[in-house]
Amino acid sequence: MTPRNLPTFAGLAAILALSGCASLSRPSTEQLAALPTVEFPNPPPAGDFILKLPGGKPIATQVVIEGSALASGASQTLNATLPRDLYVYRDWVSEDGKNWKPAADMLRVEVAVTLPSQQHPKPGEIRVKVDRKDAGN
Repeated sequence: MTPRNLPTFAGLAAILALSGCASLSRPSTEQLAALPTVEFPNPPPAGDFILKLPGGKPIATQVVIEGSALASGASQTLNATLPRDLYVYRDWVSEDGKNWKPAADMLRVEVAVTLPSQQHPKPGEIRVKVDRKDAGN
């Protein structure tokens, strides 16, 4: 089988444990300033909050392989590290907690799954690529 690319910010959600629903309009500066900021992996409060993914610290991500085609699944926790802090509120992101933009404008996430096959006679591979859109990638 050939790799299947699934570009989606939801893929980043799986990697960085982001939460929230799509927001149609930009939240106001006042709205965001009133919200509590929680640093991952601390538990969030009830209700709305801003999640801070700290730069230079491991961000745990659970990878799960499951489904009816398998006799047994697998799971493993992997850690990735961001080069700088990233603040997340629903589908909005900020590097300073003040200037917000849609996550899709800052990040591109691709997920490729390659299963062992005649074309790929080696172990399967799940590859997640996260690029900054402003980095020329």
